[in-house]
Amino acid sequence: MNKEIYINFCKFFLAINILLLPNLNNAKELLIYADSISYDKSDNIIAKGNAKIFQEDKLILSDLIIYNKSEEKIILPSQFTLKDENNNYYQGENGFFNKKLNYAEFYYPKILLNDGSRLIGKKIKRDGHIDIISKGVYSPCKSRIKIANFICPTWQLEGEKILHDNKNLFLYQKHSKMRLVNTPVFYIPYLVTPSPLRKDRKSGFLLPSLSLNFFDTKTSQATSFPYYFNIAEDKELLFTPTLNYGGGVDSSQRFIFDYNQIISGGNLKTDFTFDSNFENKNNNKWLNDASLITKYNKNINKNYRIKFDSAFQTSKNYIQRTKPNDNLSYKNSLSTNFNIEGFNLKKIDDNLNFSFNFYQTNQENEDNKTTPIVLPKIKYFSGSGYSNKYKYLSNYTLEFYNIFRDKSTLVHAKKQQKLSHKYNIKKEKIEYNSKILIDLEIYNQAFNTENKLINKNNYKTGTYYRLFPILGVKTETPFRIKNYFPDLTINPKLNLVLTPGISNSSKFSNEDSTNNDFSIENVYQLNRFSGNDKMDNSKRLTYGLDSYTENFKSSFSQTYEITKNSDFHKEQGNNDNLSDLLGSVSYHKRDEISYKFRYDFDDSFMKKQNVNYISDKNFGKISLSYLDQNSKVNNIISKDTETINYSFLSKKFSKFSKIKFSGLYDLKEEINKEYVIGYSYFDECFGISLDFNRKSYKEDNLKPQDILTLMFSFKNIGSYKSSNLAVSENDKQDIEWENFKIENDKFQKN
Repeated sequence: MNKEIYINFCKFFLAINILLLPNLNNAKELLIYADSISYDKSDNIIAKGNAKIFQEDKLILSDLIIYNKSEEKIILPSQFTLKDENNNYYQGENGFFNKKLNYAEFYYPKILLNDGSRLIGKKIKRDGHIDIISKGVYSPCKSRIKIANFICPTWQLEGEKILHDNKNLFLYQKHSKMRLVNTPVFYIPYLVTPSPLRKDRKSGFLLPSLSLNFFDTKTSQATSFPYYFNIAEDKELLFTPTLNYGGGVDSSQRFIFDYNQIISGGNLKTDFTFDSNFENKNNNKWLNDASLITKYNKNINKNYRIKFDSAFQTSKNYIQRTKPNDNLSYKNSLSTNFNIEGFNLKKIDDNLNFSFNFYQTNQENEDNKTTPIVLPKIKYFSGSGYSNKYKYLSNYTLEFYNIFRDKSTLVHAKKQQKLSHKYNIKKEKIEYNSKILIDLEIYNQAFNTENKLINKNNYKTGTYYRLFPILGVKTETPFRIKNYFPDLTINPKLNLVLTPGISNSSKFSNEDSTNNDFSIENVYQLNRFSGNDKMDNSKRLTYGLDSYTENFKSSFSQTYEITKNSDFHKEQGNNDNLSDLLGSVSYHKRDEISYKFRYDFDDSFMKKQNVNYISDKNFGKISLSYLDQNSKVNNIISKDTETINYSFLSKKFSKFSKIKFSGLYDLKEEINKEYVIGYSYFDECFGISLDFNRKSYKEDNLKPQDILTLMFSFKNIGSYKSSNLAVSENDKQDIEWENFKIENDKFQKN
């Protein structure tokens, strides 16, 4: 009985120790535990066997710990482990700590930071929050690669001296060398990077980049030294000066200012770039070219929002040269837009849009004098109102624009103002198992036009008024055949549209009715033009049939023009009163397949057909698109296009790898006009992607354009990307490496 009591007491005592032991970490005094504790003749404490020292949130573990009371020094002659207050772990041997554990020196340090990064070296000096490591190596990689009998991380940074600032969270390296798969790839005398423990932004230099430019027999270099300014919690600026030098080719400079600011209810972003040559500082040519890109949006209050975006450049194609990956590089014109939007001003769903628009051409063959300036454009939508007495919805839209250019074009006037009012009434009712919609739009428009070209050398200037009503009556009668297809809904449609039939006048220009298309999506609209400078003067009857289930949908429609003067009907290639047949069929479950077509019954001619297929397989995502588009003039095919777009993006294989390919094949010209093949590997610390892009041309005098892009990504360091690597002897191109921002979300999560 006494033996059982003794055993239970021991268990209770052990449990109390286990529960209370963690609290010892918070003790301010130095606490020593070991299997045996003794004193030597100098009254030093010697702890042997599972020795532990606690001091606040710090802990040292070793088989042998000696505490020198007179010098208040902890001596560690054998291997030991230190856990600091931030859960970083240090291993080493043959060293010492002071009593407060905030100063230490020891050999062969191995540091495991709380994010998984590693630091090792020959010797370390730890003073407060500063760690100075001699002959140090840093790597965030957990994975290991075996090369012969040597096991190394994917990549690592070696430094003659590495200083880790645990408070300000920076990593300083002297005589730094990067090794990739144990192969040296670059050297830099001094390197400063954010600590992997850093969560907050901090001002300082980012990794510099070096570019080598090859031009005939001359070689020049370009070096960038980006500096990051953490101006405030909501403001930041990245300043990147680039210096070109050497080879007698170029000695210019480029300066990039990238400013970002978060403001209450919005944000501001400005990108200013300019090229200079300070060798020409004594004349007016020291500033060569510049561009300014600005985006600003802000909610003024609950009803109003302001937006501003602009893109200026001092010479054509400057943005295309300096920012080839920016969408602005591919636009025909740059624009400056100022918008004020208002919501719920008088009604719950009304809307006001007030804008100024300026344009600047972005292509060599365009004339800036013909690009428009819109000053201003105002559009107000009243929101929907409901009449309880007559059971209809009504709304109206007011629109005004003032558009001018330096000189008129073949289709646009030099100046034009428009004041437009549209009143819309809709009434819907259910009768005879059908939904009947009566839709009326009434346009009141006034145009003032200057120098509009009517025909050769005949310009007109004048003021014009137009009253244009459009009435539509649409019916839908959905039904099911329960005995045969209980899940299938069949919905016949019929739409009658009546207008005055007045053709569009050539005395004022079409400024907003662009990008028009005869398609299944707009066939039932009253005005099928995209704007209202041109009006759809068609009297027509449109009929169609929709059918659908949970996974299947089809739609067919055709229009009969009652009169022969429909502007939209003719402009879209319909030569007879009966329009082409439009149709679409789609099926989606796990895979998605759709088919759209436009068929001319009169000529028994398929004008357009498009097949799309998307499949998400276990091994990756497949996408195929087939397009066949034709047109005839006097029974002769004038346009014949047949292409296949294809793409594949694999799921991850071998844990970290992906492949992709995509392209455009022209079946008529029998040439693969463009294709891209790519491979990417991203583990927890290192990434590499290789993309090859080829553009081919049918003309014999045009050679294929090949672009090979290689990018290396390093966790906590950033990415380096190089393009234009596919260089031939006869076609020299620049080879340059660009430094990209740190994007740790690309790497495999542990």
